[in-house]
Amino acid sequence: MKTIDLASRGILPGSNITRALYDLVEENPQDTTIYFAPGDYYVTPEFAHDYRLSNTTVLPERKLGIWLRNKRNLVFDFGMSTLHFSGHMQPFTLDHSENITLKYAVVDWDKPLVAEGIVRAVGEGTVDLYVDPAAFPHRLAGDWLEFDVGNDEWYPMGRWSHIQFDHATRTVTRGTGDNFVPTSVEDLGENVYRFTMKDPEAAKTMAVGNIFVLRHNERWHAGAFIEKCKNITLQDITFHSCGGLGCLAQFSADLTFTRVHFLPNRDRGRLISNGRDDGMHITCCSGKITIEKCSFLGLMDDPINVHSCCVTAERVVDEKTILCRYMHPQAMGFHYWAEPGDEMVFIDRRDMAPMGGGIVSDYALADDPALFTLTFRDAIPAELLAALGTQGLVAVDNLTHTASFTARNNRFGSCRARGILVSTPKPVRITDNYFASSGAAILVAGDSNYWFESGECHDVEIAGNVFTDACLSSPYQFGEGMISVCPVVPMPNTQKPFHKNIRIHDNIFDTPDVPVLYALSCGGLTFRNNRITKSPGAESWLPYKHLVRLDHCRDVEISDNAVIGPMNIAGTGLLDCDDVRGGI
Repeated sequence: MKTIDLASRGILPGSNITRALYDLVEENPQDTTIYFAPGDYYVTPEFAHDYRLSNTTVLPERKLGIWLRNKRNLVFDFGMSTLHFSGHMQPFTLDHSENITLKYAVVDWDKPLVAEGIVRAVGEGTVDLYVDPAAFPHRLAGDWLEFDVGNDEWYPMGRWSHIQFDHATRTVTRGTGDNFVPTSVEDLGENVYRFTMKDPEAAKTMAVGNIFVLRHNERWHAGAFIEKCKNITLQDITFHSCGGLGCLAQFSADLTFTRVHFLPNRDRGRLISNGRDDGMHITCCSGKITIEKCSFLGLMDDPINVHSCCVTAERVVDEKTILCRYMHPQAMGFHYWAEPGDEMVFIDRRDMAPMGGGIVSDYALADDPALFTLTFRDAIPAELLAALGTQGLVAVDNLTHTASFTARNNRFGSCRARGILVSTPKPVRITDNYFASSGAAILVAGDSNYWFESGECHDVEIAGNVFTDACLSSPYQFGEGMISVCPVVPMPNTQKPFHKNIRIHDNIFDTPDVPVLYALSCGGLTFRNNRITKSPGAESWLPYKHLVRLDHCRDVEISDNAVIGPMNIAGTGLLDCDDVRGGI
């Protein structure tokens, strides 16, 4: 393995390294370790390319910084340097590369892609926010606030929900969630702005000194984008800012994230904010996904989401070919959604039951990026052809693009929405983590009807985790329990459960009378040897009356759980369940 010291090549701290680093890597595309002298380096969007990013706004091209294509056996040791980015861009892009390690770096924007406002006063349906002009450069343009993100790019604050954090605990203010939606703004002078709210009642949840995270750009780029790669490691990297998904991997295999952190840069006056959306988003990957010793705080969506992307069958072309449609506007036109040899499964969208499948021989995108044809090696059975010919009745998922997933020894601080979302049939291990998620800490999802992030779970273990009373403290979608097994199943069938073999044991739940577990359409569920303590820190805001709620489940064991403290909700609640043994 060759080693290159960048300083010996004249690439020094304090300089813009974008072109020089690109040229150096093109000259040394494999079997090389590249060392950076500690310091500050600057990267600008020198390149552009057409990438179709999962769960991201569709654009004709992405602006790129550090770009690795067709590389093998490279290690980038950044020496704990800070990499400074500017404007809307993608810091790292890894494409068709193998055995790549990125380590020892801090990723930041001098003009960050997410802002903050501190509450100075609360009125009748209004809130006054101070926005630090040094930390978050901004201006009032016309009738709205907009922010400078560098490269002479300004972007308006979103007219959507913004999230409030308690100034003392730095957790999402209990019971608030997405309730602050501003409709107008008035400049009061000295960088204080009065916002009128869509829901005047939201003002009652606000307090002087609390911190709002203000999102002000579209989901255009990831922090690190990984496509069609294998054996990629990110290690000891801290993201202080990001304009979209943090680490987005798609159609890749065998990924490891160790001590990757999404945290605010407190030295630059940022109290909460760092990433605009998810922390780590793993779409249609295979092999093993490992996330360990990572930490998350203040993200504006879920820290981790592991799923596949399913589509609907539109019509039958011939006995081997169907026309399919991507259903989500931020997930379409993928170059690698299917390849010859991939195994597909057909899913009845009503009860989410599998209906058969086949092996792909051809995948071809249409002119419309939402459409494609899928051709199979063998003729599709006649009974399946009839179902596939009914527009929208059947979903199609790629089983080859599913991964095993391990999350261990991570800290899930308070962020908007959930902690971990997972939908994969391969083994899942979520162990020894700490959760303070403001929504459900763990969501075992699965969906061919709404987000189309499908994936039937067959083998899930959740053990040794701590779920604090900050979990499930605000309303978000699928927030039915601290652990929420909540697939989107329009017509659940107790005898044909969607998820199977989920084992939840040896965890600690500290609950202010909110459910610790909700499960829908699950078979072979075990909940045992958990410790459930009553938190005195808050009152429940949820209407649910049971610690464990089961809905259309079968073959369930609930045993040897310790409940400590006088709960104000009952033990176990059942709806259309079969063979439930034990209870709380």
